[in-house]
Amino acid sequence: MNQIFPMFPSARSMVMVRGATDQDLRLMASDMIRYLPDGLFPRLGQRFVTLWMRTFLTQQQGVALVAVTNDVAQQQVGFLIGSTHQVRHVADVLNNHKWSLLLSGTAALSIRPRVLLQFLRTRARPYLRRIAGRPSSPSATTTKSEPATAVITSLVVLPTVRGGGVGSLLVDEFLAQAKREGSFRAELVTTAGAAGAGVFYEKIGWVRAEERYSKDGTEIQTYRHSLKEAEAGVKVACLQSDVQRHLTKSIASSQESEFKDTNDLLSTL
Repeated sequence: MNQIFPMFPSARSMVMVRGATDQDLRLMASDMIRYLPDGLFPRLGQRFVTLWMRTFLTQQQGVALVAVTNDVAQQQVGFLIGSTHQVRHVADVLNNHKWSLLLSGTAALSIRPRVLLQFLRTRARPYLRRIAGRPSSPSATTTKSEPATAVITSLVVLPTVRGGGVGSLLVDEFLAQAKREGSFRAELVTTAGAAGAGVFYEKIGWVRAEERYSKDGTEIQTYRHSLKEAEAGVKVACLQSDVQRHLTKSIASSQESEFKDTNDLLSTL
């Protein structure tokens, strides 16, 4: 769910980060298609990408941030979208936006035959299985005390301001939100090698976890970032829950013993 956060200026890059609004989506979608063209969604066009990006504003676990210049013009120079709890976010999107995204995606594929063929070869079966699945509440499979993984879905910084700290500011704000929401770890995927952003993420403390190939055959890398404070909070919550269960069990056992002693006493009278 989109929230407006206090904007904070950066002396090193002269930008500030704030929560994205609906008015920002058109430019965000355009920049994603231009600078992150890999994968299915960017090839479905701006209308679909804008609709999909809006889910990061409207759903509770979604995060949408923009970096703008710290002047009167407030020109958008970067954005980040992701979620503080990926499992719940995906479930929310399927529950609330499945049909609108399906109709928009189908319309986009119908006028893009090459993309349609690629979709049929690489993604049709898993997508259809997911679409055909019954809507479910995220709470049905997850609980408040269950560790949550936050995921950065897309991060774009305009080439003209790269190297000035804009990406770091966006990532830092995302991680701060993830910690506040109780996420114990953050993850992201980027293209392997020079075409990806692995060097950037390693520089700001992310750790490369694994390598694999995408559905399109591109080598990709998963990076992770531990949110130790949040992880500690989850462990404390689990410990408190265990203690509570133990106390409840002990009290019940004690009451049962007292009841038995009383019955034994009455039987002797």
